Amino acid sequence: MKKTFLLAFIILGFSCKKKDDSKSITIDVVGIDKNFSIKLDSIDFENNTFKVDSLKGSNLHKFEIPLSKNTIHYQLKIVNDSLKQTVLYLPVWFENENIVVRGNLNDLQSIRVKGGELNNIQYQFDVILEKYGIDYEKESLKAKTDAEKDSIFDNYVKKIEKDQIDFIFKNPNNLLSLSKMIKLSGNVSKDSLESFYNLLDTNLQSSKKGKILFEQKKVQKLKVGDIIQNFTAKDLNDKEISLFDFKEKILLLDFWASWCVPCHEQNQKEFSQLHKKYGKDHLVIISYSLDKIKDKEKWKEASLNDGITWVNISNLKGFNDPISKQYNISAIPNSFLIDQNGVIVKSFLGYNDGNQLIEKEILRLMNH
Repeated sequence: MKKTFLLAFIILGFSCKKKDDSKSITIDVVGIDKNFSIKLDSIDFENNTFKVDSLKGSNLHKFEIPLSKNTIHYQLKIVNDSLKQTVLYLPVWFENENIVVRGNLNDLQSIRVKGGELNNIQYQFDVILEKYGIDYEKESLKAKTDAEKDSIFDNYVKKIEKDQIDFIFKNPNNLLSLSKMIKLSGNVSKDSLESFYNLLDTNLQSSKKGKILFEQKKVQKLKVGDIIQNFTAKDLNDKEISLFDFKEKILLLDFWASWCVPCHEQNQKEFSQLHKKYGKDHLVIISYSLDKIKDKEKWKEASLNDGITWVNISNLKGFNDPISKQYNISAIPNSFLIDQNGVIVKSFLGYNDGNQLIEKEILRLMNH
């Protein structure tokens, strides 16, 4: 009788044993020593980051991650503490599976995230960018002028984005592809966005990111040659300003953000001079910040530091702003020159000190 009771207890004990309620993200990267730390942040649907954990020293690290009902998007950072510099950012998708990050710190491209279908899809997506890198470097070295370099860069951006969009359509029904489509939606037609949205299951369609895409697929996209549509946004004093307040003026609509280094250079060096030269009678510069609502103070501080005295507005929605999507913004700074009739005549991506391309186009419109 005692043996029977003991056997039943053992069986019951094993059957009632607590199941493993966590998985791990293991970092096995050669070259990480006491001078380095590894930081793990989570990323929400608006791409805000939140600190999760941090480890220091040795090649082998392990983060214990509790199981979750939802896919979690993490960002892994390898930081050189002695230099106070992040040497690598890695996206990591957690789907309740063990994940291993392997490679060599002396060869950053060798470092790969393995485990889970989304991390495999992420790797294939990242390869698209890598495959164009060498060819772009070769062509850009042959360029003799800044205009040629800009043209080469624009061509490669278009090639990369086309391949990325094609890849997303081939791998549609997951959170990663949905996130990428939101980012690239400015370069996708309304019909194609509708088609992609219909490929999502009901859970993804009803998710926060699904709702963002639902709104974006209703936006009317604008391109060079189109007539602008009116929009309103608020300045730093919460005064609402309308684009149509500046009818029959030459407009320079620039998309920027407080965290964008070349944006600061352009504000301080180029836009300040254009405003002094032409802002009184002919030109209205409109800086449209793609900061988020949590960063309003940073927007305010950056505006002060850059000496922005021209129109400075935002809806504080980041890259998910419908206005950003209407103008197909995927990188900043990105400026649009609009003539006196409200027609978009030129788009300028990035900033090259001293090229004066924007000023030349402004003078052409003034003398037209």
